[in-house]
Amino acid sequence: MPKTFGQFLKEKRLALGLSLREFAKRVGMQPSNYCNVEADVLPPPPAETLDRLAKALGLKKGASDYETFHDLAAEGRDEIPSDVGRIVKENELIPAMLRTVEYEQLSKEQLRGIIEDLRSGRYTKAQPKC
Repeated sequence: MPKTFGQFLKEKRLALGLSLREFAKRVGMQPSNYCNVEADVLPPPPAETLDRLAKALGLKKGASDYETFHDLAAEGRDEIPSDVGRIVKENELIPAMLRTVEYEQLSKEQLRGIIEDLRSGRYTKAQPKC
């Protein structure tokens, strides 16, 4: 798996069989600027451009590649991913959950276990019986 936003971007573009110039044109970027983003010389672009890039790459919200794309972009800008910031703002319990994780000094393995438990479907809302 790529370690940087630029590596990820290049890998996805090449998987589509697109040249650098062709892809840059599709997303409305100067080829030289786009090349510098792929080379990690320039930081990942702002949110509006990220949305165009994700769409052009065929990345869908909720898919792991979409999340990786945004996580690597935020890491490259030394920011918190924008969707995570929105989630924290929209749910007043998230800051308490994050503080608990910090105070309890949970390991990465423990956090992975919690994530797997949440994804298991155990906490989904019950569907009304008709």
